[in-house]
Amino acid sequence: MAAARAETGVLAEILFPGRCLLCGRWLLLAGSGGLPICAECRDALVPLSGERCRQCSMPLAGERDLCSRCRTAGYLFECNHSVFAYAGPVRELIAAYKFGGRTRLARLFAPLLSQAVRGCFPGRTVIPVPPRPRRRGPDAVERIARMLQQDHGLSVCRCLVRTGGVEQKSLDFASRRENLRGRISVRSDVGPKGIPRAAVLLDDVFTTGATADACARVLVAAGCSDVAVVTLAID
Repeated sequence: MAAARAETGVLAEILFPGRCLLCGRWLLLAGSGGLPICAECRDALVPLSGERCRQCSMPLAGERDLCSRCRTAGYLFECNHSVFAYAGPVRELIAAYKFGGRTRLARLFAPLLSQAVRGCFPGRTVIPVPPRPRRRGPDAVERIARMLQQDHGLSVCRCLVRTGGVEQKSLDFASRRENLRGRISVRSDVGPKGIPRAAVLLDDVFTTGATADACARVLVAAGCSDVAVVTLAID
């Protein structure tokens, strides 16, 4: 029933695309290319540039090489590459995608993430960060992972699973790390040969890095020698 409703919603958006999520312009007249935002708003999205922390991708202001957080966090992953800052229109679009049912935004996000993976970590296998159990709605990261695999030819390995734990939103880094302790593991049906030697974790937003770090620790313990992260945005 849920799948049928989702398909009906996608068909309705294609036939009656409505207005741009950002500027409100009618999409039938705005060259949206099947996306729920107009071409003008899409072209106005500005990727991160300039000096960034070499580990987490945060723009640096008065710091060099590493931000203050990464100097003490002790992350096990090599680095994170975020395409955008988690602010303004990008934040609106991610919220619409994850919580507003605007699943066609995956068609906007997937090419950007594919370009980031190929440009920063060529040849690596993509591993989606597993969702929190019993979450409502489809897994936003998995939807993009499917597109990376089917439409962009990237290798994807769904080898991680997450169990239990409370929602991370209101927790600081130390609390998030503790909340995830023992909650992420390699799927029981994945043997040692199923773990790639070099991987790039895929997630939507890099906040404190606790989730990426927990995933990286599990992968390294399972035999993965190189783990990096690619995310849509950094908060």
